[in-house]
Amino acid sequence: TYFMEVQKVLEVNEKRREEINSSVRELQPVRRQLESLLEKIHTTVGDSKAQEAVLKAVSEKFLTLKPIWLLIDKSIGDDPCERYSQMWNSSLCAFVTCAVIVHWLQTKELLSRDQAKKVLVLNDARIPLDFEQYLIGVCGAPKELARLAVNSASHGKYDVLKDISRFVTDLYAGFRLLNLKNDGLRRKFDSIKYAVQKIEEVTYDVKVRRLMDDKKGDDK
Repeated sequence: TYFMEVQKVLEVNEKRREEINSSVRELQPVRRQLESLLEKIHTTVGDSKAQEAVLKAVSEKFLTLKPIWLLIDKSIGDDPCERYSQMWNSSLCAFVTCAVIVHWLQTKELLSRDQAKKVLVLNDARIPLDFEQYLIGVCGAPKELARLAVNSASHGKYDVLKDISRFVTDLYAGFRLLNLKNDGLRRKFDSIKYAVQKIEEVTYDVKVRRLMDDKKGDDK
């Protein structure tokens, strides 16, 4: 009967979804390892060699994504990737965040979407990185950079604080030019505003502290 045919289609779709989900789960360990590695940038402030080693380790870890993307691609079969993109969307955005941070630390510039696709070795698979996923990933970077700004200030690395302040402020100004209709993206954009505020507070505290130190020096 017709409904038996429908049931067969449903079973095939469910089996495919289970296969894709099994492949997508392979992303989780890589995500945890990347975030753990990137955490070390906060403990290597002022040690350029140690920080370079961290960034190199993160870049090498990105390469381990390639076989997983290909596995997901194979699991999808002839279906369009967009149908299942929500299954890996969270991890993909997190990877973009990591890539943006690494790229900024290396170049002091914003990673473009095309560059992100290359870093995340997406070019050999059909897995897309659309602009919303890319922008959500970008929005995650200022929070970590604000943390780095605090740690840099506490270590007296005021040049790093100044660079972070300039980058995050410019990023915030750029996002304000966009007409954001995606609710999730708008909420992520708000996190940039909070990062800007945090960095401004740190910058103000540093200026006050340095003025006080200068005053103490004059009084001697």
